[in-house]
Amino acid sequence: MAQFNLEQLQLELRQFHGINDSRALKAQLEKVLLPYFSFKEFCLINIEELKMTLEMRTLKYLEFDEGLLKTKLQHASSAWLFSEDNMLFCNNTELHNALIFRIEISDHTTQCMVFFDITEQAKFSDKSETGIMILLQQVALQLSNQTRLNRQKFHSTSLLTRLGELSELFRDFASEWFWRTNKEEQFINVLTTASHSNLYKRHFLHKNFDAIITEQEQKQLKKWSHFRHLLAEQAEFLDFEFEVNCSPTAWVSFSGKPQFDANGNFRGYLGIAKDITVNKDREQALQLAKEKAEEANLAKSQFLTVMSHEIRTPMNAIVGMLELLADSELNDKQTRWLDYANSSSDLLLDLISDVLDFSKIESGSMELDVKATDINALVKNITAQFQETTQGSKVMFSTEIKDGLPNKINIDGVRVGQILFNILDNAFKFTKVGTVNFRADFNDTHLLFEVADTGQGISQSQIETIYDAFKQHDYGVNRQVEGIGLGLSITKSLVDLMKGEIRVASAINIGTKFTIYIPYSVVADDQQAIEHEQSLEPMSILVTEDNKTNQVLIKAFLEKLNHHVTLADNGQQAIDKVQQQNFDLVLMDMMMPVMDGITATKYIRNELQMSLPIVALTANASHQDKATCLDAGMNKVLTKPIRFHDLNRALRILFSQ
Repeated sequence: MAQFNLEQLQLELRQFHGINDSRALKAQLEKVLLPYFSFKEFCLINIEELKMTLEMRTLKYLEFDEGLLKTKLQHASSAWLFSEDNMLFCNNTELHNALIFRIEISDHTTQCMVFFDITEQAKFSDKSETGIMILLQQVALQLSNQTRLNRQKFHSTSLLTRLGELSELFRDFASEWFWRTNKEEQFINVLTTASHSNLYKRHFLHKNFDAIITEQEQKQLKKWSHFRHLLAEQAEFLDFEFEVNCSPTAWVSFSGKPQFDANGNFRGYLGIAKDITVNKDREQALQLAKEKAEEANLAKSQFLTVMSHEIRTPMNAIVGMLELLADSELNDKQTRWLDYANSSSDLLLDLISDVLDFSKIESGSMELDVKATDINALVKNITAQFQETTQGSKVMFSTEIKDGLPNKINIDGVRVGQILFNILDNAFKFTKVGTVNFRADFNDTHLLFEVADTGQGISQSQIETIYDAFKQHDYGVNRQVEGIGLGLSITKSLVDLMKGEIRVASAINIGTKFTIYIPYSVVADDQQAIEHEQSLEPMSILVTEDNKTNQVLIKAFLEKLNHHVTLADNGQQAIDKVQQQNFDLVLMDMMMPVMDGITATKYIRNELQMSLPIVALTANASHQDKATCLDAGMNKVLTKPIRFHDLNRALRILFSQ
């Protein structure tokens, strides 16, 4: 082999031509290199821009240290490098040595032929002779070119495969196709994808628009009259949608442009059509779901309206009778008990309102009833209830109310009471043994309430969800506390509505502290004047109410204010009585038998042309119901249950305007 001439070199190179398999390459190299050395395994390493990759190998598993190989190559004095460093190459079996032949392919590319476990032969020392080195260099170059071609081939094949997949996908899912009509508006050509060809060709070819649309489309005279006008004017049209009379039903969107010959004569239309059946089905399903949701929402609203009326009506009697009872002769203990009953009835009524109108909280449509409130009395009354209930228990309740807490401030007292009751109630629910501390403070703009307990506490993961509606953190049939999980959710909504802030800090088995900030304003002097204004002159008032208990209650309230009261059981009686007698005011229930209050009010305003004040006295508490009362001609709306001071204040304000 040492006497390689050009002809022998070319002959040997032909033996390597087209070799892609590492085993075949190894066999051919063994044959050529046998006079010099024998080897057991072989690999080809490509080094390009200092990045090393294995191009070929006869071993199933092989790793090498790139940094170490790079260092050895840099310090090599010839093209051949012999190494017995077992850290350079790694295999499942032990590699005793490696003989590396380095070939510079270009300025940035180097090939390394690596022969493992070599055995020197007679001519080993002659392995650097020109002939064998040229042969190996040409083989390496040939392999490098072959590898590059293989990569390009693989990349091209992958692109073609992907393009084919996309083409198949487009063919299967494409919803657009072409069409052409003649000047008589008959379809003479329909070019579609394979999946649509039978459908559209069968229903469009040799037909005009009138023959392919459904009966429902034919009834839309205005739509098709406008379209036929465009065709008559030989005008361009875009995205004209219609339903095709076929089975199954299909929807298409047509766009077309008029076509003319060289002489300007109209030849017909050429355009593109798009199958929009899926979109239309989705649109119709969405519309149907929307209608069902609206029906369900309407049913819910109607149910809540009826339930609100049915629950508030007896609650009106309960609350009213408690107020009348307060005017009777009671001892101190009875008075205190009555105060507790009044506070609880307020909170019960508010809870009923929240449960029945929970959609208002969800939609953010809840409104506050801001009015002059004795905040001192409210706070002391609520805390006194808990003082009473904790006597004899293992929980010590302490209160700290700052001196000088304003008496009359503009705030929604019922909602503030509900917030405090909810927070305190939770503190006692989850504190079986220990302390609950309540603190009330204020500054010029905000009230501060703080409730701290030494109860079971809340984990950090649960704190994030404590304001979720219907969410409870004491689950199971053996849970220790009761409730529906609305308290904290409503509390958070109310605090936000008041533009306040609520904070919570807690730790398991240590306790929980809630801090609440609520903005307020001091009652103006003119407003306090109205609050303390003397009673009105006696008036003649017609009370229209179908519930006998509420009749007795409202009559007692008004007679307590020295007014003369006439009763009517329904709207028809009210109309008859206002024509028979002069009244200064009509209190009108909304829902009554024979004739409701809305109809009666409209008749009094429109038919009788009377302008006497009419105040709605209704158990229907929704904003829509209140708007309905005002639209009918009522001057004011009072929601049951009616408090004596609310009725008195409303009458004073109404007749002071």
